[in-house]
Amino acid sequence: MTGLFLVIFGYAVGERIGELFLSRRNRAVMRSRGFAQREPLRSLALMAGMHALWLASSLAEATLAPVELPIWVAIAAAVLFAAAQALRFWTLRTLGSHWNVSVMTGAKGASTFVSNGPYRYIRHPNYLVVILEIVSLPLIGGAVVTATLFSVLNAIVLFSRIKIEEQHLRAVPGYWDTMQSKPRFIPGLG
Repeated sequence: MTGLFLVIFGYAVGERIGELFLSRRNRAVMRSRGFAQREPLRSLALMAGMHALWLASSLAEATLAPVELPIWVAIAAAVLFAAAQALRFWTLRTLGSHWNVSVMTGAKGASTFVSNGPYRYIRHPNYLVVILEIVSLPLIGGAVVTATLFSVLNAIVLFSRIKIEEQHLRAVPGYWDTMQSKPRFIPGLG
């Protein structure tokens, strides 16, 4: 296990914990503005559990059974992870108090969605961040099995979550007219 992996792993754990506090604060602000949670709690618990297991698996595999990868793979994964963080900060800044870990929408008929910042280019930049993190962090530590397994699990979880989220967002006036032509994750790919 490399020092680079440990530093980035520590950052990822701290970042996840910080996001939970930020999310809690933002959910309270949104509730005070008439927003409500729109996803089943089991969906939220599934995502939280998957992220916790991904972190634990990354550390365990990097410690106990890392694959000896060429150094350029670890460097490329670290660059990908850093790029994901830049996108994360841009997304969080753009959403402001609208960002949280829950799917929330305003009262029926309220126009409450964001279409600036990274949302000018894709519908789900925060989920792109998660996709990039889930593959890159484990690879930095040689945890190839974790990167592969949790990328598949994340795809399954995101498929369900995005379906729920977009179902509720389509009820927001103007959302689908503004966002339907944008790809979900990669600019230029519809």
